Amino acid sequence: MPEFEKYSAIYDLLYRDKDYGAEAEYVGGKVRSLVHDARSLLEFGSGTGRHGRFLAAMGFDVHGIERSPEMVSMAHAADDHASSKTGGSFSCEVGDICTASLGRTFDAVVSLFHVMSYQTSNQALRAAFQSAARHLVPGGLFLFDVWHGPAVLSQRPSERIKEVADDRYRVKRTARPELDTNRSTVKVVYEIECEDRSDGETERFSEDHLMRYLFPTEVELLAESCGMQVKGVEEFLTGKQASPSTWGVAYLLQR
Repeated sequence: MPEFEKYSAIYDLLYRDKDYGAEAEYVGGKVRSLVHDARSLLEFGSGTGRHGRFLAAMGFDVHGIERSPEMVSMAHAADDHASSKTGGSFSCEVGDICTASLGRTFDAVVSLFHVMSYQTSNQALRAAFQSAARHLVPGGLFLFDVWHGPAVLSQRPSERIKEVADDRYRVKRTARPELDTNRSTVKVVYEIECEDRSDGETERFSEDHLMRYLFPTEVELLAESCGMQVKGVEEFLTGKQASPSTWGVAYLLQR
């Protein structure tokens, strides 16, 4: 996976301001509102395991699939097969969400932080939806968040700069977006300047992250073709109605 190959080493630092706990509470609440006795979760794109461990602390048994071996290693190093006082657990493995076949089903499949937006072709999107459906019990929930098409087109992505630091690294990231309305994609070119504060060495590199924004009608069509129904479309975290000013939207699909 070219995306995140070098990025993974500084990933948690770049997103240390992200409220993983609040996002897990939102996800767990939505899952239990539609699948009342839900216990087992399959996470598509589990990253370094931060969402998964919070969900485990809520009593879920979470298994993650992640394409980046670097991120899986970080997740294992942080807390391999974490458990909580409520009996939940977290584990993860390297794999492709589009082709995974674990031989068992789950009460819910969740995919967070726009992982589904990285499925940029129709074939990849359909394969990911099919994978979610075959890993769900009847009545199970598929919850994911994506870039909302109406917001992308009305607001337009713009260049952004983020600077963060910890005891080891000082990082400056410049994000330069390139919008392709014919393909419903945005190529985000990340230019990274990373200083190792222990020796003063600075490395500069860039990564291209191609993202797809989605519209409710195409999600509905994909869901129906894979044996699922759209149960909800809302602003991620707030639960408000999605609008052209809502960049991140959550979809709740039920098998």
